[in-house]
This record gives sequence, structure tokens and C-alpha cells, in this order.
Amino acid sequence: MLFRNFLIIALLAGSAVSARAQLGELNFLTDLNTPFPPGCLSIDLPEQPRSAESLVLDQTIAAPTINSDTRDGSVLVQAWRVACAGDEFSVMLVRMRQVGGDLPIVVPEVFADSGDVDFPLHKAQLQLLPGSGNVGASGDIITTAGTTWMLAVDPVPLQEGDALFLPEDYNETFSLEFNWGSYAPAEPEGTVFLIDRFEPSLDPPQFDEPVLNGRYSGQWVREGAANQGLVLQIAEQVDENFVFAIFFTYLDGEPVWVTGNSTAGVPEPGPVTVPMFTLENGAFITDGNQPSADQVPPTDAGSIEIEVIDCNRLQVNYDFTPLGKGTGSIELDRFIRIAGYDCNPWD
Repeated sequence: MLFRNFLIIALLAGSAVSARAQLGELNFLTDLNTPFPPGCLSIDLPEQPRSAESLVLDQTIAAPTINSDTRDGSVLVQAWRVACAGDEFSVMLVRMRQVGGDLPIVVPEVFADSGDVDFPLHKAQLQLLPGSGNVGASGDIITTAGTTWMLAVDPVPLQEGDALFLPEDYNETFSLEFNWGSYAPAEPEGTVFLIDRFEPSLDPPQFDEPVLNGRYSGQWVREGAANQGLVLQIAEQVDENFVFAIFFTYLDGEPVWVTGNSTAGVPEPGPVTVPMFTLENGAFITDGNQPSADQVPPTDAGSIEIEVIDCNRLQVNYDFTPLGKGTGSIELDRFIRIAGYDCNPWD
């Protein structure tokens, strides 16, 4: 442990900038740096996997209580993956619960490395919320009720010349160490586990259907429909989302807006329904003499139902019967990627 602590101190200044550069884009639920694509998890982390078969680690291990020179306590350690959209990436969740010992046991320091190794050389953190910097749970108390965290591995190794730990490495076999050496003199200091590689049939997403979140905001177009499309904005207020949809299209050969917004609600998996309207009698935005809102009344245009296919495709089921356009379904493609707010930074 002394060797590893020396490496941490020696490399801290030199690796800080590189580590930040490797962490990736922002997570859609928290707008903080994460080492995995946005949209994989809700803010409230699941306490258990969807199936016991998903557990890659389910073991009670001996652990030292605070300052103990023996492993006089025990901790139930569980770990499982949650798939992100497309199965190319996943999030590793770790849950710990103290099940033995008269005194408290602290959350250990965590290390990880690709493959089967005895001495992992990537510092890692257990995080309740995605973040950057030293925001992990190490040093906190492991409760008797249990806590679930996300595993975030520093992509930059402690020892120069070793391989980076990249987002796709969470899906591969890797070694995970829990080390109590900084909190108790008991030997051995750490316990190393070998985590099996990602298996799609055993490591499902948190939800059966994607959640329409802020990362789907942007401009969407339909192939073959020139000079028109959908502007989609997902807004957030506290823990509720609003969906604003504006079709820039044509009706009887004339340009028309068809607009709508959903009622506020907690984001949920699956389709989102939005009532749609047309507007008339408005003035050009630069005109000085603008009509009042009640002079530009909305007229019912029907409704749409937005379903996520993936980061770059949406399905829109529509009922535009009031406009004489009937019902149906169209597929829309993302027109541009939004700088600094990409749906999937690794796509």
C-alpha cells in the first residue's frame, strides 16, 4: 500500500488534467463528468439488479472495523452491471452492507485494472452521483442497511506506461480491489475480485424502454422531406420534465408551425404523448405592435407520441386528424449533434 500511495502522490499533479480529459461528457441526469455514456441510470440508483442472475459478485467478506488489527467484521458485497443503450457500454454498480462486527467498518479504497491482475493500478471511486474529482465514498461508514454506488475508474493508471482504463473496459473482464490499509492495520489490507465480462442476456438496462431525456433535444428531420423538420426540447424543472415539440412544415403549400408541449411529469420509460396545436393571427417578431396572447389562440391539431429508437433515431406516432392528415407513424433522424451536450459521446 505504501508503494501505491507513493504513486498516487507522485502522479497526482501530472495526471489531473489527463484524467479530466479522459472522463468524457456530462451525464444527462446530473450534468457532471462520468466515465460512461449519459442516460444509463436514474438518479436513484437501484438497490438490487433486476435478476439475481445479474450479480457478478455476491459474497460476504471479512473486513476490519475502524483501526482494528484483525478482520473482526464482515461485509456483504454485491456487484452487477446495468447496460447502457446499445449494449456497447455499461455501468458497474457496487452495494455494501455491514453484516458483522461490533464497531463500524468504513468504505475501503478502491482500485481496478483490466484483465486478471493481483495488483490493480487504477484508482477508482464508489459514487452515489456521477462526479469528477475526489468525490467517492471511501472513508464513509458502511451501513447495516446497505448502500449502492456506481464504480468510476480513473482512466489514467498510477504507474506510467500502463494501459488506460477506457469506457469499453467496463464491459470486459477486470480486477477490482477493496483495500482497507488506510483505515486499519489488519492484514491482508485488500481483497481482489475478478469481475466477469458483460453478458447482454444477464446485464439488462435499468428500464425496458429508453427514457426521453434532455440529450434528445435538438433538430430532427425526415428523409425525403426537404426544408422541414422537428425541433425538440426537453426542459427540466426540479425533478420534472417538459417536452416542447415544434414541427416546421407545410400545410396546403404554405409554411406552418405545429407546436405542443407535454404536462410536467417525472421522466418515465417509454413513449411521451404531446398534444399539438397550430397558431394564427400573430405578427412578425420585429413588429412593434404585437397582438396579445388571447389574440393568437391555439387551434387543436391532434397529438403525437414520441418513442426513442436510439440516440440518432426517433419514432413519432401521430394523429393529425384535425388537420386532415389522419394517423400514422414516421421515423426521424437526428440532423445535428449538439456541441457539449451529445446524446452519446462515444458514438
